[in-house]
Amino acid sequence: MKLRRFSLAVALLATALLALSGSQALSQDSSMAAEEPAAGNERPNIVIFITDDQNQSDLGCYGNGDVQTPNMDRLAAEGMRFTSAYAASSMCTPSRSSLFTGLYPFRNGCQMNHFAVRAGVKSLPHYLKPLGYRVVLAGKTHVTPGAAFPFEYIGQEFGRYEPIETRSDPRKETVQFIQDHFRGQPQQPLCLVVAPWLPHVPWVKNRDFDPANLALPEYLADTKKTRAALAAYYQSIGEADRMLGEIMAALESTGEQSNTVFLFFSDQGTQFPGAKWTVYDRGLRVPLIARWPDKIREGSISDALVSLTDITPTVLELTGGKPAKDLDGKSFAPVLLGKKEEHREYIFAETSVEPHYWYNYTPARTVISREGFHYIRNYHPGRRFITHIDEVEQNMYYFDSWVKKAREDEKAAFLLRRYSYRPSIELYDLDKDPEELQNLAENPRYATRLAQLGALLGNELASQGETEEMIREGHFPRFQANSYELPQGEAAFHLSFDKNRWNPDTLYISGYLQGDERGKDAGSAGSGRPAASQPEANSRNPGGRQAGPAKSGGNARSHAPGGVICRYFRQFTLLAENGKLALAFDGGKTFYSRPLKQISGHFVLRLGPDGEFALTFNGNKILEGGTGAAHTVINGGYVSCGFLRDAPVADPFQGQIHDLRFTMNRL
Repeated sequence: MKLRRFSLAVALLATALLALSGSQALSQDSSMAAEEPAAGNERPNIVIFITDDQNQSDLGCYGNGDVQTPNMDRLAAEGMRFTSAYAASSMCTPSRSSLFTGLYPFRNGCQMNHFAVRAGVKSLPHYLKPLGYRVVLAGKTHVTPGAAFPFEYIGQEFGRYEPIETRSDPRKETVQFIQDHFRGQPQQPLCLVVAPWLPHVPWVKNRDFDPANLALPEYLADTKKTRAALAAYYQSIGEADRMLGEIMAALESTGEQSNTVFLFFSDQGTQFPGAKWTVYDRGLRVPLIARWPDKIREGSISDALVSLTDITPTVLELTGGKPAKDLDGKSFAPVLLGKKEEHREYIFAETSVEPHYWYNYTPARTVISREGFHYIRNYHPGRRFITHIDEVEQNMYYFDSWVKKAREDEKAAFLLRRYSYRPSIELYDLDKDPEELQNLAENPRYATRLAQLGALLGNELASQGETEEMIREGHFPRFQANSYELPQGEAAFHLSFDKNRWNPDTLYISGYLQGDERGKDAGSAGSGRPAASQPEANSRNPGGRQAGPAKSGGNARSHAPGGVICRYFRQFTLLAENGKLALAFDGGKTFYSRPLKQISGHFVLRLGPDGEFALTFNGNKILEGGTGAAHTVINGGYVSCGFLRDAPVADPFQGQIHDLRFTMNRL
């Protein structure tokens, strides 16, 4: 379905005004003024079924003649099918975090796979529970921390990555839950998210397809192993479709179908080269189907541009909640209800890939216009693009067949280069080139279009507060021979570290603190302990990084020399509190230094292999002791400078932290 034409002037003006306005974001006190729960079950139920890594093109109702999706096709026949729905990111955790929070990845803090959103971010359960809803997630979660996603969780068995035999909920926990809920709590409206690991790799064994007879998409190199992988992927889609049919049948058996909004979509494209992990159309464009009997017209098709960030605000409107403020997502309920045909002027999306140490960091940002032009900016074009597809797991082991065929086949060589290396700028006309094989960026006929879309992307990034420097650097430590540095406000995930190389017996942490003393006389010295209430963000620029040192003005507590100095994975936190430095071990004791005249100076913390520690400040030993346990190895989670990257909420350091360095074995 072709995307309709429009002028970029509207979108450019809108994003420019947004960048200048500095509109408030994530205001926790005003995100939504909840209404009183309706008497009885007057609000509609919500059922959301999310497939995992499925291209929009890989459903029968979207034109695929090979794959078998009778239940997905039936849902489309009974509701509305969207042709231009896009994920905000082409990988699981950032995409799901965005759809549940209604915020783009930079703004909720989850830009890389497996990352957590920042503490204090709200999500779908926060908005629906005050309306009286029971909000349940069945199956795969892949969003953290729990405080930001307070679902009721069921289906832990089929929510695990392995074994793949349990991915289709063989114990029928979700079916039983639906029946039990409406039998036992018929007056309470339900929001149920069903999220199987299907058709995510590893794919199930092919039983129903002849690989040689499949119509191979143009973006895939034609090899025997690729065809075998495609057949297994289609088989996995069939498993997801069967599970969807069971959920639809269970809902029908309760008599609640007519009072239930049923949404179906995938989180991003499939794990083939040029799809998942990338910002190509195959990685971002997803199936989206909505059914609500007598409210959404049966068999209807919408070309409206929709982002998965729009899911949460749309559900809010359909359930009668007041709009949440300062979200990136916008409700497309008027499109569903036939009141409007258009929705967005453009789509914004990104990839920051995964934080694994075996990856090359190759971020990209993109906009897609309603005209059907797709603009991509790659920030490290000289680096080879590496993912699970070609390294580490190599699911189905088809990638080697691409490398072999590329030696003698021109198309295979082109597709291999397209996957492995990207130019700095790409431009595609999706109407004429849906597989995105003809880059128009250097074509002079498209120079004006290129400039317009580049400005549009620049305005969008400015409105979010993400700079090119932030994108190029990413969320990684600055490694040296036996040490690494973290700038203030930055964190690194444990998967960014090779445990064979970073495995210290003795750990040194050093740096220079410049505490903000201006509020000290007012009676508060600040604290890095978990806060009783969640802090309120005060700009549309929270991003993946935390804010830097506190600025002047405001109350005394905000500018006292206290707060988190650093966090070392899930081992311990070094912080300033009440005029002292403190070392808080996870699940254990907190040790306090003697009082300090000021929280400004050079510090060195030494931790030995058996838990012995010593802390010096300006050359004086101010704390020593021991725990009898090792705390120097990687134990999951994050290492961070100046704040806690994941829950619980705690005060960031009030002041500046210079040259925070973690050193292994020898200082």
